[in-house]
Amino acid sequence: MCAPCSTSKRRRVRGALAAAPADPRVLDEPAVFVVAINQSLAVLSRAGASDAELRSVARLARTTVADTLARAAAGEAAGD
Repeated sequence: MCAPCSTSKRRRVRGALAAAPADPRVLDEPAVFVVAINQSLAVLSRAGASDAELRSVARLARTTVADTLARAAAGEAAGD
């Protein structure tokens, strides 16, 4: 993936996460992760991964991002 494409995708994902109740600085890491997972899913799909395998990766990624955002929000609420 080209660098400008990656930057654009990261910016869009970061914008989508902006409503999360977390410190905006925390949102950069999950945004990069989501873009990387998206690219990985595309590669896995082209390599012949099954739908079940792709769903498993997506489910784990979704859980990871949700947990990260929840921890960030809880940290803010606790005054961290």
